[in-house]
Amino acid sequence: MQDHRVRVGIGSCTRGEAFEAGREAATAAVAPLEGAEAGLVLVFATPRYDLPALLRGVRSVTGDALLVGCTGSGEIVGGQYLGFGGGVGVLAMTAGPYRFAAASASDIEGDLDGVGQTLARVARGRAGNSPNGAALLITDSLLGDLQQFVQGVYRVCGPKVSMVGGAAGDEQRFVKSSVFHDGEVLNKAALVLWIASERPLRVVTRHGWDPIGAPLLVTSAEGTQIAELGGRPAAAAYEEELGLETELTPDNFWGTSIWHPFGLMQPDGTHIIRVARSKNDQGTLTIQGCVPPVGSAVQVMGGSVDDLLDVTEEVAETAIEAAPEPAVLLTFSCAARAMIFKDRAPEEARRLQEAAGDVPTFGFYCCAEFARTAGVLGTHNATLTAVAL
Repeated sequence: MQDHRVRVGIGSCTRGEAFEAGREAATAAVAPLEGAEAGLVLVFATPRYDLPALLRGVRSVTGDALLVGCTGSGEIVGGQYLGFGGGVGVLAMTAGPYRFAAASASDIEGDLDGVGQTLARVARGRAGNSPNGAALLITDSLLGDLQQFVQGVYRVCGPKVSMVGGAAGDEQRFVKSSVFHDGEVLNKAALVLWIASERPLRVVTRHGWDPIGAPLLVTSAEGTQIAELGGRPAAAAYEEELGLETELTPDNFWGTSIWHPFGLMQPDGTHIIRVARSKNDQGTLTIQGCVPPVGSAVQVMGGSVDDLLDVTEEVAETAIEAAPEPAVLLTFSCAARAMIFKDRAPEEARRLQEAAGDVPTFGFYCCAEFARTAGVLGTHNATLTAVAL
């Protein structure tokens, strides 16, 4: 007879040697399972490790249990923020009432919609049908327009299956990110973890940003770049909304844009956040992960450290309340948020855990967050999202 209780353990390690770090974190994670078989192992780690050795260390403890994860920009482990170069976090949990299955692909070149459809179908087939559930998405942050991947997964999921997750990163260097599937380290990769469930799984997302500029119409965009806003070079229109006396250069652009992302206006009055990572000499802006489509309206946003941190409790409490017997709160925040917080970065992880109470929190800082709550749009920047299992 299946045990419908979910047992969860988390562990972390900051030591430098990869195999030992993986083994130590995994040993701590499996201890609360008290010998029960792990149905899922999540691993989030700094990219500075010897990653194949790290996974060997984890699997020396967890065996053949399904393992998924990625590199990021700091890990969230039970109220602690490990930070850039900090170490590795491992979660182990029994299946309880869920069925977990994953599918992945590497060396992806284009057709993210098709890749999303394929991985979702394979993962769902391995998990088996269920009336509800969630798809946890992990991708390389450098694949291009990640909303195309979300759109492909949605074609298979439909509206009853929630989406959550994040894009792997490399501590804001934007050179190489890695995805983990069982014992493999995958590059240019994407993964879908299907969580089959009898009850709905609610994804909660908040950001704390407020509009400070007038609506701007996207009039030219391609891939991950906005070329024009209102028929003008995108950078010029953006800088005008900020009231800048001098033009930003490509070198100093990020220092301002991280504080002033775009908000993609939604019919209900909310905004989905898009961060402009860079500009070129032609005034084109590169958006991290997903460009607002031509014909959409955006506003320049603003916010303080306190504004962004103050959504933390609402995210945790709302997600916990949505789960009848929550065993873990999976959280995905943005590396841009951590950079904005600076010395206060550990505060977000601490406040998440305090709001979650006895429910352990676990996650990482991403380079795009996935959270589909209504409609097909599910790719975010500078946002905090969570789901309780």
